[in-house]
Amino acid sequence: MTCLNGSEPVFPVTLRNSSGLSFEINANGSIRRILFNEVMLNLFLGTEIEAGPCNIYLRRLEEERQVIPLLGPASRSVFSLDGGIFRISGKEWGIEYQLYLKLSVSVPAWFWHVKLMNTGNSSRVVDLIHIQDLGLADYNAIRINEFYTSHYIDHTALVHNIAGTVLFSRQNLPMVGKHPWTMIGSLNKGISYATDALQVHGLDTRRGFLPKFYKTGLPGHRLQHEHSMAAIQDSPIRLEAGEAMNCGFFGWYEPDHPGSTSISDLDYVDKVLRLPEDSYEVQKTEVSWIKPSETLFGVAPLLNALDLTESEISNLFPGKRIDEELSEGRLLSFFMDFERHVVLKTKELSILRPHANILRTGMLLVPDEKSLTTTTWMAGIFNSMVTQGHVSINRFLSTAHSYLSVYRSNGQRIFLELSDGWCLLDVPSAFEMTPNTCRWIYKHSLGILEVRCEALKERHEILISICILSGVPARFLISNHVALNGDDGIIRGPVHYTRDGDCLFVFPVHDSELGRRFPQGGFSIEPLQNTKIDRVGGDELLYPDGRSGNEPFLCIITSPALSAGFVLRGNLIKEDKDDIAALSSEALSLPMHCYPKIQPSEECRYLSLALRLGEIMPWFIHNALIHYLAPRGTEQYTGGGWGTRDICQGPVELLLALGRFEPVRDILVRVFKAQNPGGDWPQWFTFFERERNIRAADSHGDIVFWPLIAISNYIIASGDSGILREEVPFFHPDGEFKAEAADILTHMDRALSVISTRMIPGTSLAAYGHGDWNDSMQPVDPAMRERLCSSWTVTLHYQTLRALACALRVAKMADRSAGLASQTEKIREEFNRLLVVDGTIAGFAYFREDGCVDYLLHPRDKSTGISFRLLPMIHAVINDLLTEEDAERHLRLISDNLLGVDGARLFDRPMVYRGGVMRNFQRAESASFFGREIGLMYTHAHLRYAEALAHYGDSEGFFHALCQVNPAGIQHIVPTATRRQSNCYYSSSDAAFLDRYEAIENYSKVRSGEIPLDGGWRIYSSGPGIWTRIVVQCFLGVRREKSELLFDPVIPKFLDGMMAEIEVEGLRLGLTYRIEKKGSGTKMIKIEGREIPFERRSNPYRTGAAEIKFADLRSRGEKPTIKIEVFIE
Repeated sequence: MTCLNGSEPVFPVTLRNSSGLSFEINANGSIRRILFNEVMLNLFLGTEIEAGPCNIYLRRLEEERQVIPLLGPASRSVFSLDGGIFRISGKEWGIEYQLYLKLSVSVPAWFWHVKLMNTGNSSRVVDLIHIQDLGLADYNAIRINEFYTSHYIDHTALVHNIAGTVLFSRQNLPMVGKHPWTMIGSLNKGISYATDALQVHGLDTRRGFLPKFYKTGLPGHRLQHEHSMAAIQDSPIRLEAGEAMNCGFFGWYEPDHPGSTSISDLDYVDKVLRLPEDSYEVQKTEVSWIKPSETLFGVAPLLNALDLTESEISNLFPGKRIDEELSEGRLLSFFMDFERHVVLKTKELSILRPHANILRTGMLLVPDEKSLTTTTWMAGIFNSMVTQGHVSINRFLSTAHSYLSVYRSNGQRIFLELSDGWCLLDVPSAFEMTPNTCRWIYKHSLGILEVRCEALKERHEILISICILSGVPARFLISNHVALNGDDGIIRGPVHYTRDGDCLFVFPVHDSELGRRFPQGGFSIEPLQNTKIDRVGGDELLYPDGRSGNEPFLCIITSPALSAGFVLRGNLIKEDKDDIAALSSEALSLPMHCYPKIQPSEECRYLSLALRLGEIMPWFIHNALIHYLAPRGTEQYTGGGWGTRDICQGPVELLLALGRFEPVRDILVRVFKAQNPGGDWPQWFTFFERERNIRAADSHGDIVFWPLIAISNYIIASGDSGILREEVPFFHPDGEFKAEAADILTHMDRALSVISTRMIPGTSLAAYGHGDWNDSMQPVDPAMRERLCSSWTVTLHYQTLRALACALRVAKMADRSAGLASQTEKIREEFNRLLVVDGTIAGFAYFREDGCVDYLLHPRDKSTGISFRLLPMIHAVINDLLTEEDAERHLRLISDNLLGVDGARLFDRPMVYRGGVMRNFQRAESASFFGREIGLMYTHAHLRYAEALAHYGDSEGFFHALCQVNPAGIQHIVPTATRRQSNCYYSSSDAAFLDRYEAIENYSKVRSGEIPLDGGWRIYSSGPGIWTRIVVQCFLGVRREKSELLFDPVIPKFLDGMMAEIEVEGLRLGLTYRIEKKGSGTKMIKIEGREIPFERRSNPYRTGAAEIKFADLRSRGEKPTIKIEVFIE
């Protein structure tokens, strides 16, 4: 920033009016925040390093279209804030422009007045485009996740007789009971619009190109996606030589708009245009003009990474390539060995969600507060959201807030100095991932550069190294956006650090949250041996003029060299020698050699599909461990706690399937410590002691069942009934020393007592309470909670008591077990009598006080329009609640009504959308984005459908369902799937509709395969753990129960001869499957060529599992691998 005349104001400068509306202006002439009291109107904050999206663009519309922004550091403008008026002035193409921001005196309205004057000798045709990102939510809610905020903003374009196209936007999620709403339009005449940054930028900005609207203008239709925005395109203006014209844009904020946007809201336009500020002239007085300063993130070009030749790929990535992904003969990506995946630049630039990986130090299978976690991105974000312990709060470096490259300064970035100056390392020529490393390869006109990031397993350290593989020595500038002081690095101020030689110790300010939590704590960055440091400084090293913008950046410039490297360490929680020794504890770790492996027969006609199950196995296990031990994702980047429902499914199922009983026991103890004294659990809780009071205040009606299911399955698998006698405290906010303590069996009794009180009056059916698994289906009317019954929750109640009865038999508590078993029979009878209506399970039943029952999500349902719900059907099959005939009928109903090309869907059609107004269910009716569970293909539910197929014995349907979840080669099994990252779990498959209305109108095209399907949010889900258990226990069919080993594989005939390896209790089993026809039902087992006897388990739908004594297996010798043949009907 340079003040051209006069003194510099103190930034950010706030302009406000009496209504509570305020604009914060940065020293680079950009908008930082727009607030109305506690509600932030914009979605992304502008900083001194990079401006936010809010801007006005002047476009020249002649033969060669040109565009300039009028605000911010990328503009050619100067600005002034004298007299409390934000003025902007500049000149381009012979057009002089002046821009004024004027807030209404007393109402929440604002105006951008633009005056254009043609000072040239010929006419000019121009237009203006105004872009305003929109959050319309509590500031903290937006900062938690901008994507989620965008999911609930409804945009509606209406045409006004004077202003033309006007955009109205409503926040559908209540903010303290209110629905913030805004209106943005033109003071001239709006002719087109956009509602999401994906329409404005496309993928062009990420590629380093100009945004697509520069040339094409705005599309003129609504897109409800993940970067909420109101963009208005003004009608063209012809300015003759010497001619001037006034134009601009207006905005109005309404603190509460209870109803959906309607045609009557055009009255607000008339209201705005009658305000005195609608026409505005600034008095011609002398003002102090300020010239914004750009940083390297604005002026340094992106390094042009060139495509690698075939020989270069082979040299850089030696070894056998597996499953090459091609497009028109061009290589996009490939797998290598057991756990390596390589992506080339062409693919990265063609997909919606850019490639990313989450790395975590250490190997322990129990939570380790000393562990470091980092999120790495292919697009040159070498470390981001670096944390120690709590993976959201204890943050060292900031996170990436957009996958459209709206910002490039977040996290850790690297600049390379070439002969003509600095350039930013962005999308590389190639990117290699393993579960604990990432490697970037940049081929450019002067050489090849490699960057490598590794999260160490044996120590809690993250290594970052840079190596010039070919080329001359160069300097590197490593930019670290530090977030230690809170708000993900938005809080301004220099980074506090000390220097011991070249080792930097970075620490938070004392009055920050981390400063209070860890008064002596911080993080360190130490150069590796032979790395020479030229300079260390703050954000001033990012400014060409060397003047600081007072933003929290720590920058390191290395001396010219062929290599450089650094080690990042966390010093919030320090480790000692005992901790380091524990990192390699075999009982609490999961070495790669313990992973199951799949090898289909070479003659198999579905060889590639079966191989891909093996390819994705280590990645889904990696994702499952991240969800468990470092709970966050790429899109759902804030987290740090355990959902009670989630922790009792994915992590527990994963670890039980892989025979890791000790960490499961640890999980269960932590879960029961989180139990409220009244017997219920919070919806979610944090699992490190120092965050014990960060937890949900209540929970949905299904939550109380999950810990009981988890501990029952643990006892059944491990035989460890002693856990029931372990004394564990209930939760107390002041700590365990004040808490009531009891053995876990007493804890379980408290939970059972809670369950017994939450019944539909006069029945044994569980009441709905605050909701069930589908979080979007919470009832709007609180009165429904007591008399609404979710049939899925009833299946869960049945499953809980059934599993608990079995576990208590293992614990030799026969009487208690028999009592629970009798309760299950009563639930089963009432389920079939009261919830199966006309041969179809109702999704919900509302038991009225007059004795009548209303059935919802059922063919009788006339209020929601939905006839079938997936969850109760599949769980009724899994838990044997149905007869064989009824199970077959419901699976046929699913096939006919609930299957899409990508898998099973929650309902047969979308919930009705009325502009976000809620009548029956909350988020299901308020979300404007048709994705995640709102888009109906939630992968977690599809996995339970796959489990139901396996239990029923549909081997081909089961295998197909497993393959639909696998992103590796996804288009071979789901032809309409869009290209995506191939080595991570997607929590949903999102039909690419523009909005909810189009989804409702054209939903049948999803099932017929006419709509593209995008991958949803990644990694953070219990799904990868569930998938792994289903592959191990249902597909490979190996399950340990105390002293027994069960064989119950479900494998289609076309995989006859398939082989697999799996470790059970230290024994390596080499399995070969001989499949006769059906693909389910074990008929014979041979160990080392000899047939062995077995007991038969029951299954009401098909031949049940074969059970052998584990001791019989051990007696077969000490061979490295025990060969077993499993013969299947």
